[in-house]
Amino acid sequence: MAPMWVHALLASALALATLPAREGRREPAQRVGVQATLTEQLISCTPGAIRLSNGQQIASKNPIADALARCGPGSTITLSDGHYPAFGVGFAKKSEWNAPIHGGTRERPIVVRAQGQGARVVPRTSGDTIAIAQELTCGWITFEGLTIECGYRAGIMFYKLADSRRHEGFKFLDCHLVGGFDHAKGEGANSKWGVWGNCLAEFEFRGVRGRASVRDIRHEHGFYLQNLVGDVTIENVDGARLGRTFLQVVARPDWGPSGAGTLTVRNCSIEDPCIARGDDYKGGSALTLAGRHTGRAIFENNRYRCGFDPALAHLTREGVPFGTGAFVAWDAGGEPNGTLILRNNDFQIAPGCGDRPLVAIGGCREVALVGRNRFVAGHSAALEIDPITAKGLGSSKCGKVTIEPALVCEGALKLQGSVATPEQLAALAPRRE
Repeated sequence: MAPMWVHALLASALALATLPAREGRREPAQRVGVQATLTEQLISCTPGAIRLSNGQQIASKNPIADALARCGPGSTITLSDGHYPAFGVGFAKKSEWNAPIHGGTRERPIVVRAQGQGARVVPRTSGDTIAIAQELTCGWITFEGLTIECGYRAGIMFYKLADSRRHEGFKFLDCHLVGGFDHAKGEGANSKWGVWGNCLAEFEFRGVRGRASVRDIRHEHGFYLQNLVGDVTIENVDGARLGRTFLQVVARPDWGPSGAGTLTVRNCSIEDPCIARGDDYKGGSALTLAGRHTGRAIFENNRYRCGFDPALAHLTREGVPFGTGAFVAWDAGGEPNGTLILRNNDFQIAPGCGDRPLVAIGGCREVALVGRNRFVAGHSAALEIDPITAKGLGSSKCGKVTIEPALVCEGALKLQGSVATPEQLAALAPRRE
């Protein structure tokens, strides 16, 4: 027997095919507030209208926001190809771009699904493209197959929260974040972040049917995540030509609690990040874990390449190698991170490139390099544990460190500033019982 959602889709298609002419008249959309009784819906959208499961078609200046405003848990919204305006969720205000709803539940999320490859959410003249607040507690919404053009600030903005509130259960599957800036030519859209998120829990940005992506961000990070309060997964994502990092995770004391939950970054491919002109082309390392994330951080099967595109080779300071580094963990002068696991990653920078260690790890209570990590340096060390700076240790000293012998380093492997001896590496190998 076919699942219920299949019957719903067939019913909707039949309604569209048999819609009488008088029902095709477009009428202004009426917003449904969060106090209204919201039942499970199947709503289809075009860039100028929404159509309800009963076949009624309603004109709309912001179809995604209008559709969401009519949805309760378990609803599905489908999007035909075309350009859709920016929208918000969870603001306690009346606006044509805001959906004042509580969203779905863990068991019955709201799903917003592109039907083809051409559903594109475009920014307004200012601000963010998708903005999510918790003025009205909302969560558990899944977006599938969208291309999201980044506004001058962010493609997806999760507003900063206070107290114990959280952004919970937001998922972006098979989505693409497009910044629109050509770094080689120094021209294009004025984007700042792909995703900016504070106090996230049960957040996912993943490729499921194919690869997701974040690319061509002008000023800063692909993912800039602060004070995580639950599990976060970034998986099967391609990142390319970013102003700063592919991912930076921080947990500033004045922005929320210490980071918690498991951060998983898996099967991601990163090329030529950290090349913003405003940072003198040195905007951090591609993957950055910057203190107070007390949960686990797992980086698995990721790929990093930098310096292999000749069109970008001029993006550096005179006398300084192109590129930065692939990975850094440190405590940012505060509370150390919890457990860090690097498994089966392949990080390579072109010969002569990189102005810092390819991989630098400090400020973690436990570190495990497991499986077959491969770190190929171009100019500096391939791996440094507890790096030394001009002021001494660059971060608090790591606690327990294990390095499996399958690790491949093409370039120096250093412990506290000195090249590791075979005896030191043998002491760091995991013990087999």
